[in-house]
Amino acid sequence: MRKEALVVGGGVPAVLLRVVVLAAGIAILFVPLQEGTTTGTVVLLLPAVLVSAYAPASPAPAVVVVVAAVLLTLGGDDPFRPEVLVMIPLVHLFHVACGLAGVVPAAGRVHLSALRATVLRFLLIQAVTAAVVVLAALLPAARTQPVVEVLALVGLTAVVLLAVWLQRVK
Repeated sequence: MRKEALVVGGGVPAVLLRVVVLAAGIAILFVPLQEGTTTGTVVLLLPAVLVSAYAPASPAPAVVVVVAAVLLTLGGDDPFRPEVLVMIPLVHLFHVACGLAGVVPAAGRVHLSALRATVLRFLLIQAVTAAVVVLAALLPAARTQPVVEVLALVGLTAVVLLAVWLQRVK
């Protein structure tokens, strides 16, 4: 070993990222099947999931995400049904794993400490998504009064203006 070599330890095989892509993709495949969608789901999703595991930087992961979203949309009217709520973290995990596996060579190694920021960001996004889902579930399903809608638009405008004002260059 050369003296200037950096010793970083073992890490885990980067091929495990592709295993995570495959596992999340198979789970994405089975959610619409459990909902009662036809076996045409397998014909549409399975090849895209397999290509995503083999070539995660290809357009195949986008195909998986779009087809899964279309199948869930066609599967029912209730946006809060369990299949939709389960699919949110699955698709996000699939997306993040494809992003990581796409930039790390399959023959490489990954140190788990290098994934800490990604895992924390994943968990934060899932927590915010869960909060938004809970908030959306609490909203009334019937039409609201026009006064309430106008107040909401004014409040949203105020939030945008505040964000722009805080982002200004000093």
